[in-house]
Amino acid sequence: MSYPLLIGISIAVVLCVSLLVRGMHKLSLRVQFLVLLGMGVTIGFLLLVMVQMPSFPEWFGVSLIAAVFMASLFGTRIFLRSMAQEDKKTEDEARADYLSGHSEPGASHPHSAGHTP
Repeated sequence: MSYPLLIGISIAVVLCVSLLVRGMHKLSLRVQFLVLLGMGVTIGFLLLVMVQMPSFPEWFGVSLIAAVFMASLFGTRIFLRSMAQEDKKTEDEARADYLSGHSEPGASHPHSAGHTP
């Protein structure tokens, strides 16, 4: 493989991974998790190729692994932030449902139902 081709592949991988991580916040949680899983598998595959192929340029493998690893850090941050927002949204919906169910006239407090005289 020629060096200009390897450099082009490195730049393409960095751009693709950067765009994927940048657009991750728009994806659902399941897809975000699959993207992170794919990044982990990619790092493992690159390490395997680097060890098994003596002619594989080390600088190329290290640069690809570094790019994917750095992107996975940002991807993990986005994933955890999305999970927290989803939990907060679910909690707010449950709280609104609970309050709307108890604001009706004639509704009793759930803890006082067993203490009626």
